[in-house]
This record gives sequence, structure tokens and C-alpha cells, in this order.
Amino acid sequence: MQIKIRDIEDPEEVKLLEDIQRRVWGGEEIVVPAHIMIAAKEVGGILKGAYIDNELVGYVYGFLGRYKGRLCMYSHQLAVLKKYQNIGIGSLLKIKQREHALNNGLKLIVWTYDPLRSKNAMLNINKLGCITRTYLPNHYGEMNDELNKGVPSDRLMVEWWIDSKWYYKRKTYKYIEDIGIKPKLAIKVVKKELGLIPSPQEDFNNEIVGVEIPKEIDIAGSDVQKIKLMWREKMRNIFSKLFREGYVIFRYLLYYEDEEKGVYLLKKGFDPDDPNTWI
Repeated sequence: MQIKIRDIEDPEEVKLLEDIQRRVWGGEEIVVPAHIMIAAKEVGGILKGAYIDNELVGYVYGFLGRYKGRLCMYSHQLAVLKKYQNIGIGSLLKIKQREHALNNGLKLIVWTYDPLRSKNAMLNINKLGCITRTYLPNHYGEMNDELNKGVPSDRLMVEWWIDSKWYYKRKTYKYIEDIGIKPKLAIKVVKKELGLIPSPQEDFNNEIVGVEIPKEIDIAGSDVQKIKLMWREKMRNIFSKLFREGYVIFRYLLYYEDEEKGVYLLKKGFDPDDPNTWI
């Protein structure tokens, strides 16, 4: 299977992305119309597709912006059809996006993701080397697609410093590095009759703090909607508090001895260009 990443030039191909949006996120709502993607691309944005045997199976879309006073690229969408997920296409698309940004003089790419999505955390935080120190409560308001309906659309804003020392360090990341890491927990995953629920810990004042989440939130218990709302409330409170105190998410790892959960690692004062602040 050969995966090719290239610019999407044909307007008729861009329209295919509307269908991919429906298939990936569920429902009939089109998040971004084709004509908006075409317009953004013409003024420095990115629109690259992933192809397998000439079939368009995924894409990355972003546009120019400014974040905290710095010119950057905002990566609005990364989507891969379910059949082709977990084979590295998302990572390939992001790497091509990085090349595009660097070629246009940019050092920062930002985007949002749902902090309860373990798969997204693994890609964004561990594989790509993003950090985050910004929590956005109900960022998009009410959303009606299958993944988001009925739950406030809280998001983490990630910062991908694409030419930083931390980026080059994370390029050599191996999962074996995670074995044995035992952070002091601010939230712990606890298994109850309802399912995997959040248990805030009283004393978590530490140099490195952990926040656990279920590995698969959509199957975390008998009443998934109730569980998602519980997690949303607890994570909103704890991340907002930790970020105010200067903590930064810099790692996300899965436990080898417990396949049901993962953990965010946060460190106060983390700087992606200063190795002395890393550990």
C-alpha cells in the first residue's frame, strides 16, 4: 500500500472533502464548505490530500492566522477515513503541513482538539511533540455531529513549535521511554459500576503532575453521555487551575499495565526551546 501526499488542486476534488467530513465526524453537517477551503489555499493556507491507489482517503486543511501576537498557521482540520486510520496517514499529513509552514517562514502551528480523545493526544502530544497550556471551555458551542453532540465542546489549544529543540527531541520518541513513569495524579481513572469515572486527588502539588483519562471515552461505561459530562466538568476545572499556575502539558502516555487509560503529564514552566525546563 503506497500513500501519496499532494496538494489538492482540482475544485471537484475539493468538493469530495465535504463527504469525507460527513463520514469522519458523522451526521449531515458540513463543517467547512469546499469554497472556503479553496479561498484559504489561495492566500497561503494549506490543503493537502492523502491518496491510496489514487483514492482520496484523508486531508489536512489550515489557514494563516495570529496567535498571542505571533504569525502562525491554524490547522483547522485533519481527517482520515476510518478504513485507513491507524496506519500513519495523519502523521504524514502533519509532517507535510510542517514543511509548508517552514517554507512560508512560519515557526508555529496551532489547532484545537478534544482532551478526552486519547488517540488525538497520542498523535498531537507524543508523536508530533506539541505542547498545550490553554483550555477553551465550550469553544465551538453546541455541536450536532455524532462524536460531539450533547457534550460541551471544550478544547485544548495545542502549540506545535515546528523548529524548536523539543520538536527535534520528540522526533526520536520511542514508546519504551514511557515505561516506569509514575506521576503524582491530579485526576485518577476509577472503575465503578457506571464505568470509568474521574476521581480528583486532593494533594497533587508536584513538579510533574498527571491527569488520567479513559483510553476509549466512547465505550467508557454503561451511560456514556453521563460519563462524558462527568469527565468534561472535572477536566475543565483541573486543567484551568493547572494552566493558571503555569503548568504545561508536554507528554501523553498509555499505561502498559492498564490498557483502559492514559495520562497527560504537565510541568510548570516548560519551554520547548529550553532543555533545562523539560524534566
